[in-house]
Amino acid sequence: MNARKLIALGGLAVGAWGLGKVINGLLPTSFDLTTWHGKQPTTSTPDASTLPEVTISFLRCGSITLPELIAVRGSLSLAPRVIAHSAVLIRHPQATFLYDTGLSSDIQLYLADRTLFFRKTLGNFTFEQSLSDHLLQHNLKRTDLAFALLSHLHWDHVSGVPDLPGVPLRVNRVEYEAAHYTIFAQHGGLTRQLLGNNPIECFDCTGPAYESFRSSLDLFGDGSIVLVPLPGHTAGNTGMFINRSNGPRIFLLGDAVWVAENYLIPATMHPFIWSRVTGDDATARQTLLDLHHFALAHPEIPMIAMHDAHLQDAFAALSPGLNEITTT
Repeated sequence: MNARKLIALGGLAVGAWGLGKVINGLLPTSFDLTTWHGKQPTTSTPDASTLPEVTISFLRCGSITLPELIAVRGSLSLAPRVIAHSAVLIRHPQATFLYDTGLSSDIQLYLADRTLFFRKTLGNFTFEQSLSDHLLQHNLKRTDLAFALLSHLHWDHVSGVPDLPGVPLRVNRVEYEAAHYTIFAQHGGLTRQLLGNNPIECFDCTGPAYESFRSSLDLFGDGSIVLVPLPGHTAGNTGMFINRSNGPRIFLLGDAVWVAENYLIPATMHPFIWSRVTGDDATARQTLLDLHHFALAHPEIPMIAMHDAHLQDAFAALSPGLNEITTT
């Protein structure tokens, strides 16, 4: 066989391999829904009359629109899905604080010297409004914030920190310690640069099991803000239950999923994305299963991921005045 034929056969083999990867990426995620090892619920629904009033405002700072088949593996749909870059402003009687931080006014300066591949994939979004401008619209100064609680330390969840100089950052201890060996070395140390010199305050989710999740932290000791570990995406990705007297319960998921279909089906994102943003595949899949079963048991509780623009908008529309969203 001459060299030309060998090259042609090699090209066909590479092409077939590539086509196989593309097709495989579109196939549904395989989950065994018959053998769930999550904990059975250990808590009852909180008595709303004993809880404080808490207001929740989603602050969207940027977004990117992708076909659904990228956000939900196996959907085969090209319908547009908006992936948000948001923070959540939470006003509790004991503290006004943020869950994640959206995007700072100078975020493009931090991204300018990253690789072209990063800027065109994970770092690609349309900037809408900075975190500092959102706070100004809410008549808040950064000094009015008691802290910013970070669901995890990926760059796109700490990207608003430069607009919050001096504000304490609360981070799951598991996340912070693991980040020294993983996240802090990624993308040229981008997360470390974004965190700046803000003080870090680590917390531990070592309290009792909560709902069907293995441990918890009652942030204010009144049952209103309860943190639970949702690991896999990162080692210490942390979810937040908000229980209140003036509106529905809400469960913030950090980046355990992108959109609701990820836990409802359940399904991962397209493997091109999933493999690049997931720290531990097996653990992340177990967390998806935990969320899937929780959603089945509690359809009344909005479960909202930090990139799910659709559910963020829908939740804000439920109770005008109690929940707010700013998108422009």
